[in-house]
Amino acid sequence: MQNLKNYMENENLVFVDNIKELDDISGLSKKKLCIAKTDFKDLHIVKKISKKFPNLEIWLAASEISRKNILLANSNGVKNVIPYPVDIKLVQDYFKIQRKTQPHTNDIHNYGSLKGLKVMVVDDNQMNVDLLIETLSVLNVDITTFLKPVDASKLALKERFDLFLLDVMMPDMSGFDLAQIIKHSSINADTPIMFISALSDAENKIMGYNMGSCAYIEKPFEVSVIRSQIYNMLKTKCLRDALNDKKETFLAMVTHDLKTPIYAEICALELLNKNSSKMDLLQKEIITDILSAAKYMKNLVENITQKYKVESENLVLEKTKCSLKNIAIKCIEDTKYLFEEKHMKYILNCSARNVFAMMDEVEIKRVIHNLIINTIEHGIQKSKVVMEIKESPNSLIFSITNFGVGMDVKNPDEIFLKYISYADKHKNINSGLGLYIAKRIIDAHNGNIKVESEPDNYVKFTFSVPK
Repeated sequence: MQNLKNYMENENLVFVDNIKELDDISGLSKKKLCIAKTDFKDLHIVKKISKKFPNLEIWLAASEISRKNILLANSNGVKNVIPYPVDIKLVQDYFKIQRKTQPHTNDIHNYGSLKGLKVMVVDDNQMNVDLLIETLSVLNVDITTFLKPVDASKLALKERFDLFLLDVMMPDMSGFDLAQIIKHSSINADTPIMFISALSDAENKIMGYNMGSCAYIEKPFEVSVIRSQIYNMLKTKCLRDALNDKKETFLAMVTHDLKTPIYAEICALELLNKNSSKMDLLQKEIITDILSAAKYMKNLVENITQKYKVESENLVLEKTKCSLKNIAIKCIEDTKYLFEEKHMKYILNCSARNVFAMMDEVEIKRVIHNLIINTIEHGIQKSKVVMEIKESPNSLIFSITNFGVGMDVKNPDEIFLKYISYADKHKNINSGLGLYIAKRIIDAHNGNIKVESEPDNYVKFTFSVPK
């Protein structure tokens, strides 16, 4: 301990053999570090000193240290608990780090940028919750706390948050179980999760990271470190959200500006097509080709617009009693030039006695239109496409099968994910949004959509909607 006392003469450090001595020490406002030997009694004095001198870091030194005592010390403003006698190297390392980071510490000015962000804290120990609230108070974030993870899971399914701080070991439901619920929710699936736990084994850490957490913090934690981690996590999320907003604004502006000229072009071409008696065969083919391209562009623009609508939860269905057969006929009429371009034969069979159901006609038309476009794009010349409308006791079923082509899909469900496309294999252009949007629309109707395929034989898409 003599080395420590010698070190005190040259550094901004104070050491006391008893916590009670802190009340009688002058000049604490000029010190950086205080180490007090303790039996973990009279910790209220430490809390008082911490509030009075916020820039003074307090460590406790004890010959026997337990997890309970560490948590108790943390809740009273203690930054670190170390073994007694004190290892002088710990103190030397502390001041080395302080000298390197001092110009950047206490950068409170940037915390205002986090105002309004929402953080959920879930821990069954009120003392831990209070410590995290105190840790985050300087960040100006809105904090929601739960002692019961079951209650937290209910709110996580209803309200959007910017960060979840979860304990791992909790009664009724573990932090890992709660994280699973959050990750599978529609509203918080992409929200960052940080685990804070006394479990320090590699297995739990790996499990946490495998579940998509951005950090796994061990208790007891260093307040300044976890505050910095959370601040930088939220700051990164703000930057990412800002970039996404700019991207969505740009795409919305582009698609809006493209709509009018594309629709005008289609109207003009259809008018020419109706009055094509004076044109020769080549002129008719040129107009038909341009019309097909214009309709493809129209579908692409509508898919981009629809993508942002379904992802922003603005997809509101306007259900009326509709004929699935009539919708399919309209879609075939819209795409007949695309069929003709590839010399593909199409057939619509309807064996359903009742083709009516409560549907959003515009959205179901978009689904069938996207399935037809997808079938034509990936189909081969002179192949056959069969569309069927059937019924089960509770559902109407639409299917479209393209014979003569097939896909080798290991996981059929992945084809409905955003931006997934097999265009490269078929040497064509595809946004990868059509099937993604189709699935979201069918899901909104409480229906089901699937794909079946056999390489070099057929591809069949089927969706059902409740009657």
